[in-house]
Amino acid sequence: AAATATLFAMSMPIIVTTCSTLTSKPRVNVSRTVKCRAQASRMRIVQTNASELSLIAAGSNLPHPDKVAKGGEDAWFVRIGKKGGGEMYLADGVGGFNERGVDPGLYARVLTYEAAKAYAAQTKSPLGNAGPKKAIQVAQENTRLPGASTMIIVALDGNILKAANLGDSGFLVIRHGKVVLASPAQEHYFNCPFQLGYAPLSEDIDSASEAQEFECEIQPGDLVIVGSDGLFDNVFDEDIVAVANDAVAKVAGAGAFSAAMAASRALVTVARRNAEDPICESPYAVELTKQSKRGVEAAKAKGPLGLLSALASNAGSVMTGRKLGGKLDDITVIVGAIVATNAAHEDIAATERLSQEMQKEADVMKKRAAGEEAKTARSVNLRKQMDAALKDKVAQQEAAVKAEAARPREFSTAIIETMDAATIRRLLEERGLPTSGKIERLRERLGNVRAE
Repeated sequence: AAATATLFAMSMPIIVTTCSTLTSKPRVNVSRTVKCRAQASRMRIVQTNASELSLIAAGSNLPHPDKVAKGGEDAWFVRIGKKGGGEMYLADGVGGFNERGVDPGLYARVLTYEAAKAYAAQTKSPLGNAGPKKAIQVAQENTRLPGASTMIIVALDGNILKAANLGDSGFLVIRHGKVVLASPAQEHYFNCPFQLGYAPLSEDIDSASEAQEFECEIQPGDLVIVGSDGLFDNVFDEDIVAVANDAVAKVAGAGAFSAAMAASRALVTVARRNAEDPICESPYAVELTKQSKRGVEAAKAKGPLGLLSALASNAGSVMTGRKLGGKLDDITVIVGAIVATNAAHEDIAATERLSQEMQKEADVMKKRAAGEEAKTARSVNLRKQMDAALKDKVAQQEAAVKAEAARPREFSTAIIETMDAATIRRLLEERGLPTSGKIERLRERLGNVRAE
């Protein structure tokens, strides 16, 4: 358990900061692109022996204070090859499963493991059918556990950044101190993100086929920031840029890996501080205010009592007209620095060491998850058997009803109409049927008797 925690929840001290005055719009459903496009079709990967660019990545995580003991419910992973390129993976387990006695963090960790495994296998395939979305699809199929999770994968292929995202985690591409691409949150409604799960256990899950895809031409010096909703709910895009740039400037000359690590630590620190600040006008608070206003407007239509009820439920923001405070959550940030491969041997080696360490811990986690996977398989098989048995029973009952309906009546309606009450009662009694009631009911009862 300790090894798993170190992989997916890199602990670090909290630096006390103040929430900046934030006046811009939150990330919700906003996408900005420069030489970038969102794709609906499957992406094709170009097989190359080496990449001129490398994605030097490092990450940090701060679990929700109530989930520190188990390392939180976010999972992340980075990988790079000796010849460049690189990938970043992030999964955010859906906390609601805790109420069912299920650890969503385990689902997120195995999902991340399977995604990285799938992407590695696909990039080695001569068919050239790799891509982040395909890796998410394979990971969903192979993660056979209870739970649910959002997922994002960002990968560097040559000078093209490719990404697939399902849910409310996201990524930014920063160039010359400005955001040139920001992925939108993917939600069914406010605070209910799209989420992956194991289909045999639940019908209320989304499919990896619904993941949004992105491609972006990338340049040396670009920063790629991947974060769970714990980051984007608590820090606006422009503040993410400012914090990241400041952190990178403070370690200037130390190399891309040090810069990525510094930026990731600074961002989780600011996100946590904002999350704990009751008067921070966070992106989450801004969106919550919009939702509350819609609720009040809807209540007005119900009359004075409806409006009074709505105002009472929103008493905390009546004076200001807005909600305040961040959203306390697991916070994970991965920062990738784009550098020329031939000038980044030490940084590539540092990222490789981090990736290898994470892979070892992931392998241990996957073995420990085998027991839960076996239990899930037994549960799914039992459910299939029960469903099959129920289906057979229903089919038998339906067949019996049809057979009974197909049998001819023993007495025709015309014959029954000629019988007196005594005869009808006698015939019913001989057949073990009730003989009380009005004569019309007795005739109907006798008319339903089928011939042997």
